Amino acid sequence: MVAYRDIVKKALGLSEEQMQQAEAHAAHADINLTHAIELLEFIPIEQFLDAMSQVYRVPKIRLDEIDIPRTIIELIPRELAMKFKVIPISQTANEMTVAMADPRALETINAVRFRTGVFARPVLAAESHLIDALAKYYGRTSTDLSELEKQGKDLETAIDVIGVKRQQIGAGNQESDGPIIKLVNYILLEAQSRGASDIHIEPYETYVRVRLRVDGVLHELTRPPSNMKAALISRIKIMSRLDIAESRLPQDGAINILMGSNPVDYRVSSLPTVYGEKIVMRILDKSALKVDMTQLGLEQDQLDKFMASIESPYGMVLVTGPTGSGKTTTLYSALTELNQESDNIMTAEDPVEYNIEGINQMQTKAEIGLTFAEALKSFLRQDPDVIMVGEIRDLETAEIAVKAALTGHMVLSTLHTNSAPDTIRRLLNMGVESFNLVSALNCITAQRLVRKICMKCKTTDDTISTDMLIKSGIAAQFASRIKPMKGTGCALCGNSGNKGRVAVHEILKVNDAIRESIMSGSASMDLKKVAMANGMRTLRQSALMKMASGQISFSEVLTNTAADDDGDLGVIAAA
Repeated sequence: MVAYRDIVKKALGLSEEQMQQAEAHAAHADINLTHAIELLEFIPIEQFLDAMSQVYRVPKIRLDEIDIPRTIIELIPRELAMKFKVIPISQTANEMTVAMADPRALETINAVRFRTGVFARPVLAAESHLIDALAKYYGRTSTDLSELEKQGKDLETAIDVIGVKRQQIGAGNQESDGPIIKLVNYILLEAQSRGASDIHIEPYETYVRVRLRVDGVLHELTRPPSNMKAALISRIKIMSRLDIAESRLPQDGAINILMGSNPVDYRVSSLPTVYGEKIVMRILDKSALKVDMTQLGLEQDQLDKFMASIESPYGMVLVTGPTGSGKTTTLYSALTELNQESDNIMTAEDPVEYNIEGINQMQTKAEIGLTFAEALKSFLRQDPDVIMVGEIRDLETAEIAVKAALTGHMVLSTLHTNSAPDTIRRLLNMGVESFNLVSALNCITAQRLVRKICMKCKTTDDTISTDMLIKSGIAAQFASRIKPMKGTGCALCGNSGNKGRVAVHEILKVNDAIRESIMSGSASMDLKKVAMANGMRTLRQSALMKMASGQISFSEVLTNTAADDDGDLGVIAAA
């Protein structure tokens, strides 16, 4: 009798080496052989389904390309669907079509028939598509956490160490405490494994939605039922030292745990909504923090300008951009570069996101009067060499920071502005005197985080024409040479086509021409033109350079940067 592996090997056209690799992966991950082959992507998914459809002699279906009505989904109870990994597709009077990864599984077919009273006709679906469909239509709850629980022992132990006990959950129903603890651990582990930056827990009338922000985009993870809402939120509030009796007012807290051997901190915020408290957790994983200046996404000429600015004995360097644009990473990278035994480095932050050895970091507390401005005043009496202020929010902070830069200190800080030239106008509009600003300011970098193309499913994007490239800002003589790329989507990138992020920068190095323009009261657009004439590459131009080199897609350029409208200074020409 021909072995099943040999039938699969022949049908898929795999080599013996590939089969052995799949068998090893299946054993390691405790999954079946065909699922391992699918995950290893030896052949395209369409070809895989075609071949396995012939093996099983049943039709195939692409669950990732269809949307199943809720009325059909409700034909199979959630417990049955999750247990047997089966999705209903359609139903007639006496027959139900169901999607399965293994159409040979008679136990599944019989279970569906017993529960629904109709015959189950199987169709083949990719197991990865089935898992995604089960999460999409039924959601995941703590009953799905048996495998993850094994991985979560260190996490659960760490939680117990900081004083969180099972009996503290909810109203004291200890029978439900176990599943809630597992659910929270599952959420934290999934966020860590997927490289998420934030966790959103959002209560609605009949369910709770859990979403993860990965590479700047929110993706739904699971939908626990509404009866788990109170216990889930209470568990997180207890872990983050929030008042579980207070649900009418916003609260802020923090969680400190060990993820394996890595310490991970979570900044937690609760907010009252119509259906309960929404929780947002910002993940601060020091092991994932890139503090190497060469990894910030700066081109070499931009890196040279930035390094020269922060290595100056005095002056001010500002990092600008919206929330989530990577400003903190840039600042910590600069501080790490400047961190030497010979220098006294002091920071005022709200909050302190990462602890860096050798740097004196202080948490501001506005409620007791310890603002950025007050912190700066105290710093100047502490014999500092380098000062970092988390954010310049008002005139008092701006004026003290400028004074510090003028009196022989290196000052680093951030502002929320759209571009480097806009930052100058913002400071002037705050009330900072122009003659002080031109003397203090060394450099401004504006930045954005854009998603990188997944290297595994990267391919040419033939939908982007030369005219579109020219209109985006690339010089006409260079546009025809550029081949934009995109990601088609694969298991590695979660079918998004993007994996990871990279920063694009706009570095404005202050020189005599910029100082003269500031003193003359030039508008932001005029400052921008002067800066471009003196070598500044705009955010759009920097993004186009990364697009031209195949790092990011054309759509990311348009989504994250504004057009320059400054004539035909194309990115390749400007570079």
